Amino acid sequence: MNLVIFAKNLNLMKFLIVLSIVCTFSSLCAQDTLKPFLRQIKEAYVQFDSLRPAAVKDSAPKVSGLVERKDAKIDLLIEDYLENKKFNGYRIQIFSSSNNKLDAIQAKSEFLKSFSDIKSYLVYQAPNFKVRVGDFLDRLEANKQLLLIQEAFPSAFLVKCEVEPNVKK
Repeated sequence: MNLVIFAKNLNLMKFLIVLSIVCTFSSLCAQDTLKPFLRQIKEAYVQFDSLRPAAVKDSAPKVSGLVERKDAKIDLLIEDYLENKKFNGYRIQIFSSSNNKLDAIQAKSEFLKSFSDIKSYLVYQAPNFKVRVGDFLDRLEANKQLLLIQEAFPSAFLVKCEVEPNVKK
């Protein structure tokens, strides 16, 4: 029984010691009492540095500027990354059919007759063939184009997916 009481008192003492240390450091930081101490250390270092012999000071290598050295392949990797990077954006789906690829191809060709400047994609998501058009990064731009496309394809709607926008360098 005495051993249990002793263990509880020991844990209480450890807790009180840790609590007092935390309180002490927090009060030191809150009152900015460490700043003068750190300033004294810095001044002592400057004084010590001024006492070093000139030969020791001058032997350190001097860096006047940075020289960029890179392999030519890095530029090729960056260019390839920018060309193949995909972003989250929107496309307009104008057609969907289950297991009828010919109808999807026909819808794509009809779209390209009317809107030859907009990129179109034939997507297969089992068991459906879908025709999606455009690469839009924001919804506002996609909605503007959707209104124009809905005149020719009334069932067209927006789809959120990965797009391949033209990256201008």
